[in-house]
Amino acid sequence: MKTGFLKKTLAMALGLTLASAAFAQTEVKVALGWLRNGQYSALMVADAKGYFAEEGLKLSLVDGGPGKNPVPMVGVGQAQFGIINASAIFSARLAPSPVDIVAIGALIQQFPYAYITLANPGAPDPTPKDLEGKRVGIQADGDIFLKALIKKNNLDASKIKIETVLATAEPLLVGKVDYFSGMLHNQTYQVEQEAAKPDAGPGVKGKVWKAVSFQRHGVPTYGDTLFTSAKVAKEQPDLVRKVSRAIARGMKFTLDNPAEAVKLVDAYPGQIERADKLAWRLKVQNPMNVSDVTRSQGLLWMDPKVWDGAMALYKEYDQIPRVLPASEVMTNAFNPAIKH
Repeated sequence: MKTGFLKKTLAMALGLTLASAAFAQTEVKVALGWLRNGQYSALMVADAKGYFAEEGLKLSLVDGGPGKNPVPMVGVGQAQFGIINASAIFSARLAPSPVDIVAIGALIQQFPYAYITLANPGAPDPTPKDLEGKRVGIQADGDIFLKALIKKNNLDASKIKIETVLATAEPLLVGKVDYFSGMLHNQTYQVEQEAAKPDAGPGVKGKVWKAVSFQRHGVPTYGDTLFTSAKVAKEQPDLVRKVSRAIARGMKFTLDNPAEAVKLVDAYPGQIERADKLAWRLKVQNPMNVSDVTRSQGLLWMDPKVWDGAMALYKEYDQIPRVLPASEVMTNAFNPAIKH
């Protein structure tokens, strides 16, 4: 009789403890730089695997998209964290009305911006010199990258015909340009899909995409980067560590188990890409999540020299008024590799 009563009491106490723990979860909002797709697989995997819950957190993703910018959202406290290209972070710090934010980890270690072309499967990879004598399509904001590529590789700018195009592979596919600037983990999917069609045109059918990488041939920088406000970093350091740890675990799972990650992201509420595209994306994107520095220091780790170089590029082409010390725009202090 007493034993049964004791078991019931313990069961009730355990149930109350679990319910209390679930109720006590802290909501953490992460504002995305774009639509909720496989680009943010690490976060969705971390959530689906329970990594945020294990930190006592409840993840809420704030979708980005046209006209939506995570920087001001984090700056005014509508979200505690955001993800956007590194350049947007230091540009915000140096804007006429500065936004006091700080980068805490780079998800995309290798900036995927590149000059993409069509080629036969066995053709050698293109080099910057191959842009001479060609029509190169760039977006309106891509001028500084092409100028930097030309300067670093001693190209003859007069031999490159520049066309202003939208951020789509269409101009390349219809033969309007020979190269177009795009993101390797985005626009190349359209190239592969069109080239694989039975009725693909002769200039596309059987071709593959190859690219001149800005990361390799231009100035290295970071793509998707996790950031928070200076206020959150100062007043809630444990929260920043927990979020960084959960995301790093999600990244590792995605790198180690891409097929399982695809299933988790495909089933995630509000995620917009189909499983076949997710599988393609992770094949291209996963290698970008690692670098020499992450192999030695851990996922999300950032090299201050990369920030220095990126800011110097933007200053040289008058995109920012001055260069800040890297320590003012980024920190590795919350990286999971650092034991506290």
